[in-house]
Amino acid sequence: MPLIKRELWLLNLYRNSELHGALLMGRLARSVTSPDVLIGATRHCATEAHHAALLTEVIAKLGGAIDPSIETIQMHYSQDGGIPKNMVDLLVLSEILEARVLMSYREHLQRSDVHPNVRRTLQRIIHDEEAHSGENGWAEQFIAGMPPEQVAATRAKWRDIDEKVAEQLHSRLATDFPEKGALLER
Repeated sequence: MPLIKRELWLLNLYRNSELHGALLMGRLARSVTSPDVLIGATRHCATEAHHAALLTEVIAKLGGAIDPSIETIQMHYSQDGGIPKNMVDLLVLSEILEARVLMSYREHLQRSDVHPNVRRTLQRIIHDEEAHSGENGWAEQFIAGMPPEQVAATRAKWRDIDEKVAEQLHSRLATDFPEKGALLER
């Protein structure tokens, strides 16, 4: 069962986004002094880098072309919301992105045409993602100690952007891969 174009494009988007996330968490781990943030960001960096490696391996194993020029999910968010400049912005965006990634990977797995190797890879990544997200995640615990009004306003901003980005990607998939329908639905 060969990779279909749609799945290859998505795998490259996922791969590039996971790698971008790893690099971002690595930069965060090099720029703060809070031990809780350092530990969380360093672990998160390692997890995201591992996911990028898993996706790179599955693409290569299935004979697909690895395309580092395919945009990242983070690029879409920064186009609409700018680049996060403070800790609350960065952590809230990370929290929202993690939720979107989990939703997208789960939706991907609901399709009947998912290659078995891709299915195993995404299931493994989902398992890892669930371990560092949700209310018990390191970022969420750190956010809980931030000013509630600032957190609420930041969440509202990034949730609105998240909806726009999901719609844009949904439209792009429907346009570029019309025969297979859309993924990343709201």
